[in-house]
Amino acid sequence: MVERYNNEHKIIDSSARSILSVTIPILCTSLSICLMFVTDRLMLAGYCLDSMNASVMSGNFVVTFSYMLVSVAASSEIFVGQYNGDKQYDQLGAPTWQMIYLSIFSILIFVPVAYYSEYFNTLPDYFLEEGLAYQRPLMYFGFLQGIIMAFAAFFVGQGKARIVTSVVVIGVVINAILAYIFIYKFRMGCSGAATATVIAEAIQATTLAAIFFNKKNREIYKTWQNRRFNKKLFWGCIKIGGPLALGHFIAMAAWYTTQTAVAHVSKEQATIYNVGINIYVFFIFFGDGLNKAIATISANMIGRRDLPSIRKTYKFFVRMALMFSSLVAIPLIVFPEWTLKELDMVSHDFIKLHDQIRVVFLLVSINNFLETLMLMTWGVLNSGGDTRYPVIVNQVLIWTLVVAPIIIAYYMEMLDGTMVYKFCMIWLSISLFMFYRRYKSLKWYNKLV
Repeated sequence: MVERYNNEHKIIDSSARSILSVTIPILCTSLSICLMFVTDRLMLAGYCLDSMNASVMSGNFVVTFSYMLVSVAASSEIFVGQYNGDKQYDQLGAPTWQMIYLSIFSILIFVPVAYYSEYFNTLPDYFLEEGLAYQRPLMYFGFLQGIIMAFAAFFVGQGKARIVTSVVVIGVVINAILAYIFIYKFRMGCSGAATATVIAEAIQATTLAAIFFNKKNREIYKTWQNRRFNKKLFWGCIKIGGPLALGHFIAMAAWYTTQTAVAHVSKEQATIYNVGINIYVFFIFFGDGLNKAIATISANMIGRRDLPSIRKTYKFFVRMALMFSSLVAIPLIVFPEWTLKELDMVSHDFIKLHDQIRVVFLLVSINNFLETLMLMTWGVLNSGGDTRYPVIVNQVLIWTLVVAPIIIAYYMEMLDGTMVYKFCMIWLSISLFMFYRRYKSLKWYNKLV
């Protein structure tokens, strides 16, 4: 059995090869997930621009709930990583089971909210029908995202993210094919996009479950034997992931508030805002991927008490963030006309919006770099269970530096689609400064297992 452990176990160190072997599959996974949302929205934009705008707004409502579940479920990755670094291989399946139970419990929240969806929205009347058609199916099956994340954390925590990437890519392809059929062939609009997403997620969850329970994992990592409910571990995950979940809920509520305010100004301003959001959703995969990757790598290193390697890894990730953000800025800042053409926004109806959209391109480029660094630093803090500090700091700054000024601008009739991104740049700069100070203090460097 020891020999089999050695064959299966993967040591994660601070070498570029080791870091990239973990990071690249996680980045591909994050990119694939982003592509699922972007593909739906681009197809809906070709079907009807109002449908696209409705899906963005109602989709954010769904994410406000589902991201809470996903945040807690993802916390099991920290426990898997530290168990892995401490060579407690027979415990790797236990955290996943606790988050499967949590995902099942979440049905008690998702189903009622889905059923009474019309009472849980602030959509303008011109988005209402399509928005609810998109929102309901995703809410009914929102628990699937928690189950997917629970299984994914088992593999990612060990540095075996390629398995998750392969499954996610399959889901993305299936989603794209079904979305095209449902939206264009069956003329189902937002309802078709949501149905395609639910089917793709169900296939992903089933595939990951099959791998999790295969003979090899049952024997080596006790994935079936660890199925019992472990109260201590369950609440350990809640303790780590709970602040993140609450933070994401408050953050999504903030973005939903600002988006609603802009949408009530005019359709044109909503379009300008949503162009930036769609670009942001596509490129956020990098920051989100680095967040998960550095959390996984650092958790393994904390498990064996290797602080110098964490610091070396952090510097490596900063260089990656700078290179990627520079590449993102080229089409948005240097070739904005090409980007507008690719977004199909060169018709006469959109020409009058081009100046504001160019401003959005510039701001999104800057914010992408700042947020990537912030999320990366946040990932290091999470690896040692330090979740409360970044959540509290981040949410206080979002509501005071972004939401409050936007609401004031709305009531003063000064709000436009670019203003949110200007305030975001201030919020991200201060958050990054606060997180980096926390990173240097080492208050996050804690062994949890």
